[in-house]
Amino acid sequence: MGDYWTNPVRHPEDVGVGHIRRTVEWDDAGLVTGIPIGALEAGAIPLRAGVLVQTAFNAGTTNVLVLGSTADDDGLVTSANAAAGALGVKVGTGAQIGIPLAANTVFYAKFTQTGTAASAGKATLWVEYLNKREVEGTAFPAN
Repeated sequence: MGDYWTNPVRHPEDVGVGHIRRTVEWDDAGLVTGIPIGALEAGAIPLRAGVLVQTAFNAGTTNVLVLGSTADDDGLVTSANAAAGALGVKVGTGAQIGIPLAANTVFYAKFTQTGTAASAGKATLWVEYLNKREVEGTAFPAN
């Protein structure tokens, strides 16, 4: 296997597009208050986010699955985006999409429900992001 850490210009993890993801289930401890999906540094830009509902969440009245930060709990994926009661891939349209992060930010998945308690539900939430590692105002390559 090649030595991918000797790139003289940039390490592959320092620039470009990356992703974070996590699978949650309806009965995971802490999901009501938020389970961390991952963190991005200040200046990173969440490009896209979404959810793959693998098993429909089946609470009696509402199934509210969101992805966001402490400042905006549905900043990446809103409940309407997630539509957790139906299977499939759904793309987020939250207010934090496409906006450089002002501070280091942890993103959390939350699930709340009303009516008869859920007995099923599984989803993988993901964030695709642009790293912020370049030196502003310095021409490429900036090591």
